[in-house]
Amino acid sequence: MRNKRLAIVSVCLLWLAPGLLCAETPQYDVSGDVTVVTSDRLVFDYKKQYALFEGNVLVSDPEMDLKAQSLIIKFSEESEVQSIVAKTGVIIEQADKRAEAGVAVYDVISGKVVLEDNPRVRRGKDILTGDTITFWRDENKMVCEPRARLIIFPEEGGARAKLIGD
Repeated sequence: MRNKRLAIVSVCLLWLAPGLLCAETPQYDVSGDVTVVTSDRLVFDYKKQYALFEGNVLVSDPEMDLKAQSLIIKFSEESEVQSIVAKTGVIIEQADKRAEAGVAVYDVISGKVVLEDNPRVRRGKDILTGDTITFWRDENKMVCEPRARLIIFPEEGGARAKLIGD
C-alpha cells in the first residue's frame, strides 16, 4: 500500500511539472531542454498545489543554474508553474552573470525576478547592489532601488588601461 501511494505521488509530481525531475542520481538521459531539481528533501502537496524542496537545492536548467537552501514552486489549477521562490544563500548563474541574494522570487507569467535580502548582481567584474533588484527575464530591463550602487570596471585594453600603460 505504501509503495502504491509513493508511485501515485511520483506520477502526480511528474504530471504537474513536465520537465521537472528530482532524482539525486538520474538513471536516464537528462541532456537537452530538461530542468533537473535536486535537494535533500521534497514535500509535495497536490491539494495545495505546491512543491517544497529543502536543503542543498540545485536547479540545473539549459538557461541557468540556481542554488539555494529552499525552493517553493507554486502551480496553477491547470498544473502550470506560476511562481518560484528561492530562499537562503540564493545564487543564480547564467553565462557571464551571477546574482546572489537571500531571497529570489520569480513570477513565471510576467517573467519578473525580484532579488531581496542583500542582493548583488555581477556581470564580468562589474557589480550592482541595492536593497531590491528587479529584472524581467525576457526584456532588457532592470530596476534597483533604493541605495542603488553600480561599480563599473574598465575593459582590458580600454582607454583607461591605455593611459595607465603609457
